[in-house]
Amino acid sequence: MFRLLEPENQSTPPDAPSIVMFGKRWVICEYAQIADAPTYTCLSYAWGEEKVRNSLNEGPEISARTVPSLRAAVASSQSQSCWSDNIKFSHRGEADKEEAAQRAALKASRAFWIDAFCVPPYDPDRAACLQEMGRIFSAAFQVIVVLTSQCSSAIKRVSHTEGIEPCELLSLEREDWVSRTWTYQEAVNSRALYFSVEDEENLIVSGNDFLRTIVYAIEKYKEFHEFNNIAWVQTHPGLNNLEMLLADYLIADYTDRSAYQVMSVMGHRISERPEDFFYAMIGSITTASSILEVGETLPPAEYFMSVCEQKGDFSFIYNTAPRSEIDGQGWRPLEEKFSAVLPGLIIFGSGEAGVRETKYLKLENMFRPIPGAIAADGLKAASWFMGPQSEGLLSDAVASGVLKRLQSLGLHRMRRISRVRNRVLLSTVETPAVGRALCGHFLRDQLGDWRTRVALAVQFFRRQRFR
Repeated sequence: MFRLLEPENQSTPPDAPSIVMFGKRWVICEYAQIADAPTYTCLSYAWGEEKVRNSLNEGPEISARTVPSLRAAVASSQSQSCWSDNIKFSHRGEADKEEAAQRAALKASRAFWIDAFCVPPYDPDRAACLQEMGRIFSAAFQVIVVLTSQCSSAIKRVSHTEGIEPCELLSLEREDWVSRTWTYQEAVNSRALYFSVEDEENLIVSGNDFLRTIVYAIEKYKEFHEFNNIAWVQTHPGLNNLEMLLADYLIADYTDRSAYQVMSVMGHRISERPEDFFYAMIGSITTASSILEVGETLPPAEYFMSVCEQKGDFSFIYNTAPRSEIDGQGWRPLEEKFSAVLPGLIIFGSGEAGVRETKYLKLENMFRPIPGAIAADGLKAASWFMGPQSEGLLSDAVASGVLKRLQSLGLHRMRRISRVRNRVLLSTVETPAVGRALCGHFLRDQLGDWRTRVALAVQFFRRQRFR
């Protein structure tokens, strides 16, 4: 069952629950599947802490921001002048292309998908819907992000093709939307992304313009204040999230997005419910229908791993969660938040290829470290990875320092590796060998083949089909 919020029509029962916006009654319409639904727009916003009664669904309270965000999105997207004043759909401004694109955007704004009203309130229907969030957002004609009013000045500057001032950057740092787990997959899965603001009814900017302007302002801000990467992530995690989202939105594709890539991005994001962390990651790596049979259920963590395995991607094993005690599954993480070994890094690729056997996991194309001197870039990356404890260390002490850091992140819990030609078998004997192998890989200077500035992630996974 797929739900959309639409204006009432002749078949709408007079007593149907509704909300009134701009002189129209809006009601929930149900469809058997997404393919049966009309063209629609998805709404992306952060809930915040304040809750109110849900006027359309019996069940839990909803965000106090739901209706104001919806009003802002409806007002801006249903105004032809708003589209013509703020958005250019063609590079050369051809009138016929502009008019056709505006008509399509206006048509899509006649139906909205918004979580508070369109996600069923109770399981199992709720869980089934959350498992298909990637499909819902990727199938939408457009996604409109509605930020809080504190970001109004920044959005207006983008609309007027002006630069972002430092005070406006800091307002984005405080914006809840940039730190939530759900908003990442809602943005990167969108066909067309736009940004608007609460309490502004004639303001909308394209996602490309907004994100490019923000990242340019961030680079100037970091240069002026002489931030290094470590200090930047620690002091401005929200803006760092925006940088990672931009790279993913402009470069990656959901079919190629690996589990490790998503775990890395999600490491600094917040979810209201523990299970939402996994549902948001599921939506980030697949837009397919549920892999479960009717009536079948799986815990969110198990469902996430099952989706990854179905794609042939075992990169989810590179996290710091405890491991299973089941014989032959000592490589498999247990059900808790999966923190990437190195979170907050921008990486791309199809993942870690492998085959799950009865008593072990066979990984393909693993890297074989070669002893050698640590280059200058390697020492720089090691300093970033180890943090303050790297200060004053001689190069001979760096290797052991990196290994200790890897072990503190949980790699000492990984299992023995046996090398067979170009493959690696993970069995069930406790040993820090994986940490030593990854350490050796880490210390090599192999940054040149990557499309983005990814530092450590490159050296960990470059030969593991993260390319």
